[in-house]
Amino acid sequence: MWKKREGFTLIELLIVVAIIGILAGIAIPNFLGARNRARVSRVFADFRTIGTALESYYVDNTEYPSENTWVADLTPDYITSIPDDPFADAAYTYMNDGAEAADTGDAWLLLSVGPDGEADVAEGDMDWTAAVSGQVGGADGVYDAYGIDNEGDANNWYDPDDGATSEGDIGRGGP
Repeated sequence: MWKKREGFTLIELLIVVAIIGILAGIAIPNFLGARNRARVSRVFADFRTIGTALESYYVDNTEYPSENTWVADLTPDYITSIPDDPFADAAYTYMNDGAEAADTGDAWLLLSVGPDGEADVAEGDMDWTAAVSGQVGGADGVYDAYGIDNEGDANNWYDPDDGATSEGDIGRGGP
């Protein structure tokens, strides 16, 4: 006589493992994309905070800080500390329209290396004669704005439509 044993058969266990694998295959890429979107959102929040500090500095000094001394000029009077770029674990890049790094300027640009972790925009890529406006290569996609060389490579800027595969920097210009 056969005894009925409690438990699962091998085929039942294999089906459950396969279902878990399929669900994990769907969830993990979505999680990775969410992490990048969260980091991009943090970059823009940091840029708003630093931008406010830069504008406050400008109100008091009628010029923006130089590229060499911007961190020391802003902290602690205008911002308690400069946050690090979440994609590089280093400080954000700050540029102004001064001829040399020691010069002050009338406009500024903050850069994050973006999800690819590599700096794609250089000082020579800047068109400092264009109108200054908000965010470039950010949540609204790539568009002509301050700091983009119209003859340059649009791939230098982060494109949210490419998500984790976008190979560009995230920037915000001002005033």
